Amino acid sequence: MSIAREGIGLELAQATPIGCLRVIALASTFAGVRFPVNVSGGVSRFRHRRARLERLELELSSRALERWAAPRLRDAGWHQTPDVWVAFDSAEKASLCVSTVLPADDDRIRPGPAVAFDLHILPDRDDLMLIVSNARGFDLPAPATAIAVACVEAAIGARATRSGTSFTFHRYVTMLAREVLPPAGARVPAADGVESALRLVDHDTWLVSATRNGQAPAPADSTLRAREAAALSSEADDALVAGDLTGARAAYLTALERAPRHPEITRRVIEIDAWTSGRAEAALAMLAEVTPPNAGPLEIVRGELLRETGDVEGSVLSFENAGEREPAPAVAALAYERAARWTLDPERARQSLDRALARAPRATPARWARVRAHLAAGRVREAFADVEHLDAMAGGAAAKSAVWMCAGRTWQALGLHGGARTLFERALRFVPDDPHALAGLAGALLSEGSATRSVSLLTRALSMASNRDSSSAIGLDLARALAEHLHDLPAAIARATAIPEDAPQAPVARGLEGRWRASLGDAAGASLAYSRLRELAESLVPEMEPPQAPALSLASSSSGGGLPLQEIADLLREAAHWELSERNDTIAAERHLAAAARLRPHDDASRRTLHDVRSRASPSTDAVRAEQPDLEDAEPPSFAGDVPSFAGGLPPLDELDSAGSADAGALDIQRAARVEDLSRRLQANPADEAVADELAILLEQVGRGHELLALLIARLDDASAERRVALLPRVRTTLERLATAAQANGRADEAALYRDTALRLDESP
Repeated sequence: MSIAREGIGLELAQATPIGCLRVIALASTFAGVRFPVNVSGGVSRFRHRRARLERLELELSSRALERWAAPRLRDAGWHQTPDVWVAFDSAEKASLCVSTVLPADDDRIRPGPAVAFDLHILPDRDDLMLIVSNARGFDLPAPATAIAVACVEAAIGARATRSGTSFTFHRYVTMLAREVLPPAGARVPAADGVESALRLVDHDTWLVSATRNGQAPAPADSTLRAREAAALSSEADDALVAGDLTGARAAYLTALERAPRHPEITRRVIEIDAWTSGRAEAALAMLAEVTPPNAGPLEIVRGELLRETGDVEGSVLSFENAGEREPAPAVAALAYERAARWTLDPERARQSLDRALARAPRATPARWARVRAHLAAGRVREAFADVEHLDAMAGGAAAKSAVWMCAGRTWQALGLHGGARTLFERALRFVPDDPHALAGLAGALLSEGSATRSVSLLTRALSMASNRDSSSAIGLDLARALAEHLHDLPAAIARATAIPEDAPQAPVARGLEGRWRASLGDAAGASLAYSRLRELAESLVPEMEPPQAPALSLASSSSGGGLPLQEIADLLREAAHWELSERNDTIAAERHLAAAARLRPHDDASRRTLHDVRSRASPSTDAVRAEQPDLEDAEPPSFAGDVPSFAGGLPPLDELDSAGSADAGALDIQRAARVEDLSRRLQANPADEAVADELAILLEQVGRGHELLALLIARLDDASAERRVALLPRVRTTLERLATAAQANGRADEAALYRDTALRLDESP
């Protein structure tokens, strides 16, 4: 209760937290109550009366906002609690950044996503408006503005009404009073006639005050511009957040007709074009029209576009400028990291990484990148100091062990085996029985000539491996050590055959098994192992996936080292050479080389060797090949009425074939290049039927049946009824050819799968 000269009312006795806010003052008076009056009952005596709000003050600190928002942003698609950074630039504008938190043992080159944006606050009597603008970021699954709006919406929830990029808290004073007074036994006061004002205190705290009959200060120019931009682009922003990029771009262009050269709307069009594959030139052309004062926030987009179009030096300069101007530490660090990644000057790269870590000391990818840069320059002591910093950032023995294990692998990859041994030993101090650290130490010892101890450590690590992938990797290392250092080929073959067929190491294991069996004189076993190598390699050829609609998912995925495609291709060429020299089997050699060429399309060695083998094939071999059809040699069927047009680029392949003067190896290279070009164009514009038709025919000509099937199925799913009728015969023909090839190669189950799929197509409407 409050008794003063103005009358009787209610006041807040102490500050009350509400989420990330603190209500530090609340005063109301009861109208019509005059002295003398009995106040002995306290608040409960006046609980039936409705007071009139006189003053409300609340406080918001940037650190409190960071702690409150981080766990709520999991709902924005991050799938983990991100790192949130907030800085109050003025009484009406804040800079925010949301970024992925990577553990210290994550030595991936590619960092996780990060988005930064400005948030303007605009009070209007007892309403409060928040406006998102100037969004930018790295590695985002959708345009930055859409991600920024999703973050704010996930943090606020249903408390505010969204329209485009603006959020409005209607009657926010009444909303806050409802959180404080009813639990204390009092009614919510009337808040009509209240005016709001904002102040910035100590550079990190906002004070919002609402007083009756007060005078609201004039908003800042930047806030008014943000409000006007939000009003102009509201419809387009809604489409952008919904994932309709085509509709959003059209609506933005309509808004630009009403407000020509509006910098914020132009920036959002550029943002869409930059994010959409194949529109880099259009985005750069529009970017050139932006006036210099408004071009600063677009340096990140400019850098990405210039890199995509081949201007590496211009891209590096743009990233450096973005890092200098960017207020958010995480995004600035990513900009410098990009500059270091693409520059050709090692010293300039090191300086950029120094700047990245000066802005964001916890930027794990930049720290690991600097470790590698130091090692490449021979600065082992500086690299070790960075690893110690990562060790200090790691929490727990397992994380610290992983840091030193990653460091050991980095040293080992650069041939610094003595230092790698020390690092693996340090990892084992934290987790003595870690199989990965034991295997790493064994590899370092093996490089130093300690084969016996290395095999002993690998055997121990294999017995401690807890999952199949780990045991397969360690088992392959053990097999190599037995064969190449202890010369125990039978034991090495036994270890290699123990690796399951569906393990990532299986192709290499089958290839090495074939090599070792051939050395022992087991021709039948070697040929069978090489055949399994080829079958596994054929299953590794990446299939074309249909373009996906943008999804606001920012979960950071682990980027492992990937499959050793080059080693698998080398083993296939080795298998082909053995089949020719030892068994004079031209057909098997040709199939091995074809698989290697598919696995590494730009590897000229496989293409040239394949051409040489084909040119050496005898007529009898051609006849055998005709009896056992393979996609590499089959003629593509003709599709009447569905012939694509060829605009620009290489001439049509039928003209190349009929010319007779083109070398087969050069033709293979041209075809592979044309496939890559068409694939990029189709990803940029999935609706381009002409490009899709040309790509389909070309995939048939080069024998990439699995990719052809994926392309046709993707088009079939999105086709109209009329188009579906035209596509179904092509899909059935492709399935039948794949089934025939699988049957000829002894893969009966796979052939049955293709034929079952064709039957289901026949049964579908």
